[in-house]
Amino acid sequence: MTDVAGESGVEAQVGPSEGLPPWTFATSERRILALDYSIEELVSLRHEATAALRIRPVVRHVKTGVIIPTWAYGRLTDSDVEAIDRATLDFASRLRPSDAEAKLPLIIPQSFRTLAGRRGRAGLAHATHGSTEMLKARIIIEITEIGRGTPPGRLNEVASLLGATCKGVFGRLQPGRDAAAAFKDVRLQALALDAGDIVGTDGDVAAALLEVGEQAQGLAPLLIAQGLPSEGFADVAEVAGFTHVANRVQDAPAVRA
Repeated sequence: MTDVAGESGVEAQVGPSEGLPPWTFATSERRILALDYSIEELVSLRHEATAALRIRPVVRHVKTGVIIPTWAYGRLTDSDVEAIDRATLDFASRLRPSDAEAKLPLIIPQSFRTLAGRRGRAGLAHATHGSTEMLKARIIIEITEIGRGTPPGRLNEVASLLGATCKGVFGRLQPGRDAAAAFKDVRLQALALDAGDIVGTDGDVAAALLEVGEQAQGLAPLLIAQGLPSEGFADVAEVAGFTHVANRVQDAPAVRA
């Protein structure tokens, strides 16, 4: 796969999901977390066309309203992360795409911890109401929680198993000096950097795009910068070698319980 969705040029109307209440669950430490979702539009910089839609989970601590970013999932237990991943698949199963949107691949983030288990991989079909044909035709899995400690052999094995059942397999980069280190011996169809994981000013985001873009060159056919705070960052991403970008819709204000 050299492009996410070919050259369909489909225009999709995307934004925060409406009509679906947040998912809530209690962590193993008795904290109540709420999950809400938005849909991001992935655009090919080369073709200036919508290439895919991506589900973005937003996890909040209900009592404080603080958003828990993906890079902080390491503080959660395996069962907590699995609950987030299951809720994301449930959200995907409830989407009712328009005819235009249904032509686009759907990117669903899932944790490596969940996908490393047979039950986690088997649960992916829930996103397509059990349709293995639709899973293969449309669903791209974005593996999160990959770091220097992730065994490359096991990651390759999991990616291969996913590739046999899904349309594609992407990996999530964690920003930092060694962002691409975990992928040097792994071959995935795309690597993605979420700008929402970058702490700091707009200048810090731009610097991180340039740094990670340089590190990741040649490691995957596609390089994705998602969660960009404004359209202007697409120019920086293109200079850095990214092939696709997605701007971030504004998170809804936190509601304190």
